[in-house]
Amino acid sequence: MTPRIALAAFRIQKPGSTPAYSSREELVRAILAAGGRPYLLPSALPLDTLPEVLSEFDGLFISGGGDIHPDYFGGEMHPSVDGIDRERDEFELALCREAVAMDKAILGICRGQQVLNVAMGGNLVVDIPSELPEADHHQWWPNYQRNRLSHSVQVENGSQLAGIMGGTEFLVNSLHHQSVKDPGKGLKVVATAPDGVIEALEMPGKRFVVSVQWHPEWLPEHEPMRRIFKAFVEASNSGLGG
Repeated sequence: MTPRIALAAFRIQKPGSTPAYSSREELVRAILAAGGRPYLLPSALPLDTLPEVLSEFDGLFISGGGDIHPDYFGGEMHPSVDGIDRERDEFELALCREAVAMDKAILGICRGQQVLNVAMGGNLVVDIPSELPEADHHQWWPNYQRNRLSHSVQVENGSQLAGIMGGTEFLVNSLHHQSVKDPGKGLKVVATAPDGVIEALEMPGKRFVVSVQWHPEWLPEHEPMRRIFKAFVEASNSGLGG
């Protein structure tokens, strides 16, 4: 059977149109190319239905997007905080907690890494430029092209991510102004940027819980980035029917 991947969908509304629930095409195509079958889960779903809903899926993907409200991790509001969507925050935090409890395969990208961390009790750097002024290579779109290689990351030797990507040092894009500060319960830092910004997390002891701060879906020409999606879908496949 083809692994069924739950892809958290968020509410959008363009001027002059009615609201819709959406996800980015690049993510859908990356999951399809890796052999998975993505299904959108709208953030309007009642939270008490999530155990039943997730039981129908083999993996959970949490994508990038706007900032998480600081209320959810004990942070302070900053003028740079943008794209707040409390419905999405509460939905994705609950999804992550439930998926971890059910030992579903989980992949988080950019905001998805931050959601995973907050769901596990961790906190965030609310604004990198003001809190970490020495970290000067973490730009966010639309200031730079999405596939621009901004800086290197050092991946811990022996980590699951190093095995997936086939090495310990890679160039990545960088489109964020928030990052993981203190890892949540059970999470391990497995990659950092040269300036110390946390770039990837894993949860040892689980089937597959991996997150990265960069956007591999916008770097499909790089084989190590495609491997991240492939490993996620393969891990989801190992839990078919579970």
